[in-house]
Amino acid sequence: MVEHAKKKIIIVGCGPGLKSYISPRSLYNINKADILIGSRRLLKLFTDTDADKITLEKNYKILLEKIALWRRSKQVVVLVSGDPCFFSYTKILVDEFGRDSCSIIPGISSIQLAFAAIGDSWDDACFISLHGRNAQTSQLIKTVRNHPKVAVLTDHNNTPAVIARQLLKHGIRKRHMFICENLSLPDEKIFTTDIISAVTMNTRNSAVVIIKKV
Repeated sequence: MVEHAKKKIIIVGCGPGLKSYISPRSLYNINKADILIGSRRLLKLFTDTDADKITLEKNYKILLEKIALWRRSKQVVVLVSGDPCFFSYTKILVDEFGRDSCSIIPGISSIQLAFAAIGDSWDDACFISLHGRNAQTSQLIKTVRNHPKVAVLTDHNNTPAVIARQLLKHGIRKRHMFICENLSLPDEKIFTTDIISAVTMNTRNSAVVIIKKV
C-alpha cells in the first residue's frame, strides 16, 4: 500500500507566490519528495529540502520520460503555480500517466486572490489565459464581447496595456479594468481604471486583469 502511494506523482499547487499561502498538506508532501520539479521561482521556496531539484522549463517531453523512470522507486513531486487544475502543466502529466497515477493537491489561484482583492464574486466570470499564449487574441476579443465579466492571466508580452490596445482596436471601450499585480507579495498593487486609461499603464510583472462591463 505504501509502495503504491510512493509511485504516484504528486502535483502540488503553490498558490500565488507567497509560501504562507501553501497548504500544510502540500508542504508535508514537498518535504517527503525525493525528486522536486518546478520553475526556478518555485524551487527557490524550498532550498531547505533534501530532494533532488529539477527545473521545469520547455523540456516537457524529456522530463516526462525521466519522470516515468523516477517514479518506479522515488517520490516525484511537481510544483505548479496557483492551482494545478487551472492553466498548468497538470493536464500534460495526467494525460501522460493517467488519473490513477497522479495525486493533485489544490492551491490558491491568482484568480481567487484577484477577485478577493476587488471584493467581487468569480462564480459568474469567464476565464482566459494569455500567459505564453500569443495566439489567443481573437479568443480574448470574442470572450470580452460575449461575457460581462472576464478574468485574464497575463505575462510580460501580453500586458494589461497590450490587452487594452487590442480591445480598443476592436471597438470595445465601455469596460472597467481591474489590474492586480504581484498578488500576495509585499509590493502587491491593485489598479481600477478604464480601457482608454489602461493603454498607458506600465506594469512590470505578470498580473491578473479583470474586465467588467460598465
